[in-house]
Amino acid sequence: MTFPQRGGPGERRPVLVVGAGPVGLVLATELLAQGVPVRLVDHAAAQPQQHSRASVVWPRSLELLGRIGASEPLIERGNRLDSVQYYSDKRHLGAVEMSRLAGTPYPFGVVVPQDTTEEVIRTRLAAYGGEIEFGTLTGLDTAGERPVAEVRRADGSTDRVEAEYVIGADGAHSAVRRFAGIELLGTGNDVLFAIGDGPVAGDLDQHALVYCYSRSGALGIAPFGGGTYRLAISVPDWRGEQGPPPELFQRFVDERSPRPGIVGELEWSTIFRARRRVAETMRAGRVFLAGDAAHVFSAAGAQGMNTGIQDAVNLAWKLAGVVRGAFEPGILDTYDTDRRLAAERIVLTTAKQTSWGLFKRRHELALRDATVRLAHRTGALQRFGAPLMAQHDVSYRPAESLRDTLPGLTRRIRTGDRLPVFAAHDAPQPNAERWPAIDPARLTVMLWAGARQDAAWLAARASVTAAVPEGVPVRDVSGWPGFAPLLGTAPRALVVRPDGHVAAIVEPEPTAVRTALRRAGSSFRPAAGTGTVRALTVPAARTAPGPGPADGITATTAEVTGVAEELAS
Repeated sequence: MTFPQRGGPGERRPVLVVGAGPVGLVLATELLAQGVPVRLVDHAAAQPQQHSRASVVWPRSLELLGRIGASEPLIERGNRLDSVQYYSDKRHLGAVEMSRLAGTPYPFGVVVPQDTTEEVIRTRLAAYGGEIEFGTLTGLDTAGERPVAEVRRADGSTDRVEAEYVIGADGAHSAVRRFAGIELLGTGNDVLFAIGDGPVAGDLDQHALVYCYSRSGALGIAPFGGGTYRLAISVPDWRGEQGPPPELFQRFVDERSPRPGIVGELEWSTIFRARRRVAETMRAGRVFLAGDAAHVFSAAGAQGMNTGIQDAVNLAWKLAGVVRGAFEPGILDTYDTDRRLAAERIVLTTAKQTSWGLFKRRHELALRDATVRLAHRTGALQRFGAPLMAQHDVSYRPAESLRDTLPGLTRRIRTGDRLPVFAAHDAPQPNAERWPAIDPARLTVMLWAGARQDAAWLAARASVTAAVPEGVPVRDVSGWPGFAPLLGTAPRALVVRPDGHVAAIVEPEPTAVRTALRRAGSSFRPAAGTGTVRALTVPAARTAPGPGPADGITATTAEVTGVAEELAS
């Protein structure tokens, strides 16, 4: 469906998206795919990003990008990342094997320059009839019934845009956030990193993200393929005004890398200031924030853009449903409770990983190295680390149930968890025969017989199917391999959100299912225990089940729990 993107002064559109980086592009494309007209503006629309910035796309992002047909082109143009390796003083500590990640068609990450990521998503945006306008947001009036934005065009003229909703996906220095009066809150000192992309001749790993710790600091190495790498080094004492030179990167590769490499002429380098900030709210009336406009992280773990993509999909299906009249407006409140708490947790885990690379005292170094080695030996590093890196551990469980488990200690699906399903608006999904399909824009009911494949189950299935509202997909997933460990032996009905998270698990009975659908379409139960962003209080871990232990590796629950708490603390 094609929607005109340009209009005269005073034109009203359902949604105005400010910012055409990866997050804004995904948001706009998702909304267009669901039939919602969008106006997408960016102050640099005529000058696309020429440097890589974000470089790793993790499995959960690949799943979500598959909804709009962007994951396969990214995989083709990027470099596959099969593992994350940890070293200390050039000695191996442990590894997270992404290739062993269960429950996904993408058991790997992809290292790809951000300009390539944006190019791929822009192509999908155009396929749905969208385009990017050059424009700078110069004002936002939220006093009326609907927000009115002032956008300065390339020719200097000003366009007033009255929108049903305005979304700020315009980066860490967000104009939308500033005009909406929303603060970025957080504590902790900023950390400086030198980041550079360029050729490195030598024996560096071609398919692993490598973290190298030493007493002098940390080095991160990500392979783009073809002998080109992203290098990131901690430089707390940097005082230069120009981009870091190749000689600086060479010195730290020599000092910290377990394998030798000769750094060539850099394509690009900069100083990155790792901050820890989360917006006090991601919604103010009809104004929303997503991506870096709502949260900024350390570069450790390459989680920033991936978190923003989850923001985009979470907001898009809710907003589209409200605009279409399929969902009650109250569902929009859950965008903030879902995503701000997820961002708080990622801020803390990335800050922890950053701090590990800055340890200098002997006892700190010894404790860090011993912890990672123990986690690797017991299988905890794999069990906890793979879902965390992949962002499969993000869940929207009620807070009281979060205390019952840590990721990897149980595989049972609960309300709020991600279910291994796929959704696509019009694009094929790899290995689709292995994953039940859900509707990308509507709630889906899934029926699970458990051990009860009998006449009573057939009758229950028929009664539920007949009772759900017209247009709600109903799928019997009883025969799907791999679901038994997730759902158990008792019959169940699941209401699954368009993003693949479970909205409710109820008895397979018509009244229970109708009630669950009604509640899921109006609002979800907000997670309790939000704490305060200003102090960045550690929220209860929001985790989804992970794979079981590797064959031949055993550990007591106390051992695994202790290591997990240290990794997450």
